[in-house]
Amino acid sequence: MKELFELCRFLLIFNLCLITAFSIAAPIVSGDYDGMLIGVDNEGALTGYFKSSTGNGQFSCIFFVNGKSGSSPITHVDSWFPTDLSPRDVIPGTIESLAEKGQGAIRVKLKEEHGGCWNVQHFASEPAVFGLTEKGSWQAIRVVSAKRAYFHDDSSGTRPRKAYAVQGNVLRVFESQSGWVRVEYESPERKRTRGWVSDRDLYSARSR
Repeated sequence: MKELFELCRFLLIFNLCLITAFSIAAPIVSGDYDGMLIGVDNEGALTGYFKSSTGNGQFSCIFFVNGKSGSSPITHVDSWFPTDLSPRDVIPGTIESLAEKGQGAIRVKLKEEHGGCWNVQHFASEPAVFGLTEKGSWQAIRVVSAKRAYFHDDSSGTRPRKAYAVQGNVLRVFESQSGWVRVEYESPERKRTRGWVSDRDLYSARSR
């Protein structure tokens, strides 16, 4: 009887350990989370971008996020509309890594709603959960500030191409070098363009 009790106790502890191990969320990784783009570099710097609309474009929810990811599944972030850099326009919040049915997911919670978000997607009254739909190898997310940001073949800036991104386009950044960043732009038609663009043609990734 004692042996049976010890066996049952061992199995119970073993199963609890398995449940705990599989329920612990992995660190946030770069990727497309069902429309919310997230980039995390090797030092844990997190950047992200969300854009969605409803009512045939009548209402839009757009914001950029920046934070520092670490060992904790919760990352504290600042969020703001890319063109609004005043401290009063910055809304703090958190992005939490989840273990969602064995797939990566994030939960985004903001202290207040950004303008337009109330009609599109709530982030303050209740957190929003996004599942990982595409894992990415990019290191950061940036937004174009110039009217046109031309793609170049390399970081020398001497070989511009006809292709360009326009103000408001979101870019996935793979590396930076001497004031230039190697990026990828995905059009609404899912066409992808890669090349180097000048960092001066992009909004700052910092909130302050």
